[in-house]
Amino acid sequence: MLKKILVMMTILLVLVGCATGNNNNNNTGNNNAGNDNEGPVSNVINVYTRDATSGTREAFEGGIGLGDDALTADAVETSGNGDMAAKVGADALAVGYVSLTTDFDANNLTAVHFEGVEPTIENVLSEEYTLSRPFSITSRAKGDFETDKHEQVVAAFVDFIMNSTEGLLAVEAAGGIVDVDDSTAWANLASAHSVLEGDVSDITIRTAGSTSVEKTLEAALQAFQAETGVQFAMAHTGSGDGFRRVLGSEKDGANAADLGFASRGFDTEGDEPQATLDTALVADAYALDAVVVVVNADNTSVTSLSAQQVEGIYSGTITDWSEVQ
Repeated sequence: MLKKILVMMTILLVLVGCATGNNNNNNTGNNNAGNDNEGPVSNVINVYTRDATSGTREAFEGGIGLGDDALTADAVETSGNGDMAAKVGADALAVGYVSLTTDFDANNLTAVHFEGVEPTIENVLSEEYTLSRPFSITSRAKGDFETDKHEQVVAAFVDFIMNSTEGLLAVEAAGGIVDVDDSTAWANLASAHSVLEGDVSDITIRTAGSTSVEKTLEAALQAFQAETGVQFAMAHTGSGDGFRRVLGSEKDGANAADLGFASRGFDTEGDEPQATLDTALVADAYALDAVVVVVNADNTSVTSLSAQQVEGIYSGTITDWSEVQ
């Protein structure tokens, strides 16, 4: 009898042990399910870039030494400087690049040091920070404006943004890098533009091209408007459209503009020939800018990257944040 009882107790203990094991397995499964709901911990770098016509992209890829067609196929293309800032600011694992004029805090971004150098106006002017490029301006050809009056008003604005103390201070306040010391008070320049002696509030200056220049350009246009009463309309989609909409194939179409902008130098050996630029009121840089590598502000592990590291990220040879920490 005792033997039978012992056998039954042994069987019972085995059954209890199995049940406990099953409960433990079920608990483990529930914990994993909870982690899955939160998403797996990942350090994979999400790469963001600009479209192929972007002057910012051209300056960036040249600055990091990224070869032609070397961009990783995993890169997500953004439509402009603001779109890039918004997307990187919303993605904790993202890397991208924007203009120095960008509001980093408002977009939840951290500006990364490049080759150990902080992206600042002072460091660009001293040439310590090397990821820099010009903000370039050109116009319709002389004699190719709606009216002579329209052309004269545009010419006055070009003088304002390029040479006046008030214009350059407006550009500088918006983040552009300019030499205000070598400027002239607008009152002294305005006298050369007799068109401004009359009412010019019926004139609208239309601008197109780079999205990176928008902040500095709008500041200058607002300052000019305060001085003259002129109107303005900005329609910016990328550097490639700057030349195209004032001197190229779209200059007489629905997107025609008076002034075109690029966040790079003009491609005088390619689609933006010097001979055509020579017909414009202006074809020059009105300011300098820095291209800034940015990460999401929540990514506190990365504060500085070398050109080699950034090139590795954008070519796809570096794919995890742990590889650059």
